[in-house]
Amino acid sequence: MEKVHSRRWFLLGLFLVTMATLALEILDTRLISAMTWYHLSFFAVSVAMFGMAAGAVQVYLGGEAFQGDNAPVQLRRWAMYLTLSIPITHIINLCVPLTVDPSLTAVSASVVATVVLALPFYAAGVVVAIALTRIPGRIGTTYAIDLAGAALGSLLVVPLLEVSNLSSSVFVIGAVAAMGTWCFAQMSGTRSRAHLLAIGLILAGTVNGMTKNGFRVLYAKGSLVRTESIVHEAWNIHSLVVANKTEMTLPSYWGKGEGAPGTLLPTVNMNIDGSAGTTMSQWNSDPATLDWTKYDVTSLPYHLRRGGDIAIIGVGGGRDVLTALWAESKSVTAIEINNVFVELLEGPFREFAGLAGRADVDLVHDEARSYLTRTDRRFDVLQMSLIDTWAATGAGAFTLSENGLYTQEGWKVFLSSLKPGGIFSVSRWFSPEKASEVSRLLALGTTSLLNMGVKDPSEHMVLVSRKQVATLMVSPSPFTAQDQSRLQSAVDTFGFTILLAPGHVSVDPSLQIIASSRSMSDLEAAIDNETYDFSPPTDERPYFFNMLRPSSLWQGLKASKGVMVRGNMLATATLLLLFCIASTLVGAIILVPLWRSGLPNMSKHSFMTAVAYFSSIGMGFMMVQIPFMQRFSVYLGHPTYAIAVILFSMILFTGVGSFFSDKIPVEERPGWLLAIPLAIGATIVAITLSIQPLIDATISSELYIRALLVVLVAAPVSVLLGMCFPIGMRLVERISPEGTPWMWGVNGASGVLASVIAMAVSMWAGIHMSLFVAAALYLSLAVSARYLWKQGAGH
Repeated sequence: MEKVHSRRWFLLGLFLVTMATLALEILDTRLISAMTWYHLSFFAVSVAMFGMAAGAVQVYLGGEAFQGDNAPVQLRRWAMYLTLSIPITHIINLCVPLTVDPSLTAVSASVVATVVLALPFYAAGVVVAIALTRIPGRIGTTYAIDLAGAALGSLLVVPLLEVSNLSSSVFVIGAVAAMGTWCFAQMSGTRSRAHLLAIGLILAGTVNGMTKNGFRVLYAKGSLVRTESIVHEAWNIHSLVVANKTEMTLPSYWGKGEGAPGTLLPTVNMNIDGSAGTTMSQWNSDPATLDWTKYDVTSLPYHLRRGGDIAIIGVGGGRDVLTALWAESKSVTAIEINNVFVELLEGPFREFAGLAGRADVDLVHDEARSYLTRTDRRFDVLQMSLIDTWAATGAGAFTLSENGLYTQEGWKVFLSSLKPGGIFSVSRWFSPEKASEVSRLLALGTTSLLNMGVKDPSEHMVLVSRKQVATLMVSPSPFTAQDQSRLQSAVDTFGFTILLAPGHVSVDPSLQIIASSRSMSDLEAAIDNETYDFSPPTDERPYFFNMLRPSSLWQGLKASKGVMVRGNMLATATLLLLFCIASTLVGAIILVPLWRSGLPNMSKHSFMTAVAYFSSIGMGFMMVQIPFMQRFSVYLGHPTYAIAVILFSMILFTGVGSFFSDKIPVEERPGWLLAIPLAIGATIVAITLSIQPLIDATISSELYIRALLVVLVAAPVSVLLGMCFPIGMRLVERISPEGTPWMWGVNGASGVLASVIAMAVSMWAGIHMSLFVAAALYLSLAVSARYLWKQGAGH
């Protein structure tokens, strides 16, 4: 009975520790997104895997120190190390100025951040390895509890960030780990004060959430955050939103036209994750006071369509809503994916902004594509002004949710939501002397119109610029003579420049050639460029802002010093830097210790085949997981939703597969070694080909339904993937039990490196290419597994 009691404490402790570990992994992705560029958030997954693999190797090579009666002692000790490291490393990382500049300081900061991020996962790896290999009991049950805790932990982050900030959430996660430590103490019948530490961490998190100057991000995008001007700060699963003190400033313009008034307005400047900016201007609800809004080039659609039904994608501080109200619009549907902005407009800044509660304004918290697919309403103007601004442009924007707004599939939804003469207006950065986003934007508009059956897209598009911003207007119907007259009037009044319009000769012939394309082959010829990729993005390759071709990185840097090129260069350089850092750490902490311990007692060919097998499953797993996260980011509306749901489902169902793998008699029936890789390859290919039809058919569903569908997609392939590691271990153990530590390390090392490789492959070749590579890797197991079976049969 005492053993049963002890076993229960052990399983509960393991459940809590793995829950804390996975929750910390996702919180780290959110931390990295706030401190540096968004695409690096996926690197947190890689770092977590590295730490876990390194910790597991430590247990395997630790010998007697982790065996017998020492195992429970080490379990409790390393669980305490994990508990302490969670808040300590988080505080250290808050102080690291991460940048993507190519300097020694930036490299050093990246190395420090990587090591510090990995430390808690190293401790967690030791705990899990002890639990799975050194504590007696049914391994199937132990592994199931391990994965159940991890799966639940991946979902825990969402409610935590809804009610608290990032640092307070980390303290709570530390408390969960502390309770796991206390359970391990109860398991061995020893005294522990870990429960008091848990209480202390919960209190610290509570106080930190109530304190204005508590633990917070000190550096955002490499710059020191000035806290003295902050009046409101809110974390959620989407971002960190900061609102600063009200200041008297000139009106906020993206592309300020001639004659704009110099009247000062009370303004609240806000930023998202330390970089993307938006403003909130005070308004007294009198439309007559909004005349200043008409001078911006982003207001152009309202000079052509006044008094209509309007939809706005990305509310922010409400700047575009004010413009729509100036235009005497009948109704304004303002769609905002980040509920923090909706809460600010409806709550603390309700009277200041003057937008909430109006009969003609509907503030909608939703993802734009999902909402517009679901609603029956049609609009005269659909406006999207500089959504996904500096935060994306400055880094190639590999993973942002806004990427789904700049794809062919997204624009099909947007154009379908318009009335017959409606206008879809998109404003982006522009520079006539430098490579900019406008060429790709125009290519996307041309493709979208061609897909609708429009014979001459140039009759349906208007492109107008003012200084560094250009506005593209696309309509399902040709722009009329009256539209052209109103356009010319606005251009003459405000000093705008017509880059493209029916009846006008374009000042840039390359833009005219793109818009005049009558077929996809014409368009492909028009956008052909050795240095830049102007092809219209798709959901499968949604990286609108990553336009510099990898083969022309240095030429592109020489050709232009624009924001887009510099951002693409730095983002790519950062990926390469992270790959080098990961490779170095993997070699130094995983492979070198294994090498020094000596090669296993296996033939050279058997050893290399085993390395190939475990490298294939390590890389293959990440080449499925990372693309799933990228692909479903658009579908679920935000990368963190995708990370949480994919980790939950893949961890849970991989555990199911691992559990059932024990019942597969591969030693007696080697045919399974062919059937399983073939099933995995076929399943991955089938999923790859069916993802887009699934998205198209269900994008209008509620978020919880979409999340459930993602789980259902990931579950079958995850069950199959979960069988490969334990079956491989059984095959290697038949040849030489000494080889299993090596294979554990090889699997972890290849997975760490593959997470970076998967990002690069998806970015330049498409997300589906990563999945096809994964299918090929798993299919290769049919050869390596069969060889290992033959070698084991001879022992």
